[in-house]
Amino acid sequence: MKQNWKALKVGLAAAALMVGLMPLAGSSDVLAKSMGPIRVAMIPKLVGVPYFTGADEGAQAVAKEFDINLTYNGPTTADASAQVSMINSYVTEGYNVIAVSADDPTSLAPALEAAMRRGVKVITWDSDVLPSARQFFVDQATAQGIGSTLVRLVSQHFKGKVEVGILSSTPNATNQNQWISYMKKAIATKYKNVDIVTIQYSQEEPSTGLAAAEAIIKGYPNVKAIISPDSVGLPAAAEAIDKLGKKGKIYLTGLADPVVMKEYAANNTVQQYVLWDVLKLGALTMAVARADVDGTIPRNGIFHAGKLGNFSVHNGVVLLGPPMVFNKALTAKLNY
Repeated sequence: MKQNWKALKVGLAAAALMVGLMPLAGSSDVLAKSMGPIRVAMIPKLVGVPYFTGADEGAQAVAKEFDINLTYNGPTTADASAQVSMINSYVTEGYNVIAVSADDPTSLAPALEAAMRRGVKVITWDSDVLPSARQFFVDQATAQGIGSTLVRLVSQHFKGKVEVGILSSTPNATNQNQWISYMKKAIATKYKNVDIVTIQYSQEEPSTGLAAAEAIIKGYPNVKAIISPDSVGLPAAAEAIDKLGKKGKIYLTGLADPVVMKEYAANNTVQQYVLWDVLKLGALTMAVARADVDGTIPRNGIFHAGKLGNFSVHNGVVLLGPPMVFNKALTAKLNY
């Protein structure tokens, strides 16, 4: 599905206003002990996806305020080996910080550990690596909060037992697997009417996601709900439901940017879905990068990030905040 990039940019700006991302002029808490300009390489799982483009928008908006020379670049497909090559190149080029959303928790670790041994600061955002391979992880929301929220939305929609298919991104994606793990825990302890019968993968490709969603619908005729905790998979599943005439027959929820979900929320293919402030995620990543270099962020405690606010840090994990549930009305308030 092709994206209208002009609309995307306007939509992201509107989303930022809605959730309160403010300019950072005068954010003295973070900059009080600044050690001068730094170079930061921000690496998403892949480029060309509105979700990651939103994080870039948020990061670019605050980079100058944090005295950061920012490079945003990533693979064109979800490829951990390509991320490793980029990490090695940026280390060789003398970047101060590598900030990566990991395609795989383990295969990136050796390159990142080597970077740290050379004095490069390493932080992850959106999707983590092994804790030994980074100093800080900027977590968009707790895995438990996301997993339990998605299952709760499905459970509350149905009175009785419901078979559910999951459309994830890739089999090794750290964040996806954590969310799915907490979905299963929530089902076992609280939402016992939900039964996960299959997990399929979009591979971060819309066409693959469409085919996988169709496979769930056709291969599991008793499935009445699909959960896609994947910003590529959710719109792909919505397209599949529309294409196969299953609107109103299959309940769909998951994670995706409101920019790409507006059409499907408006026509009631998706009634509720979950996300967080993606722009603020990008901005917070820059704040952590700056503070990591300057030595002004605690491993445990409260991180004061200027006008972005205060954030809890536990064992190097910086928490952005709770997930937000979007519906048709809330999505429609975005003026784009």
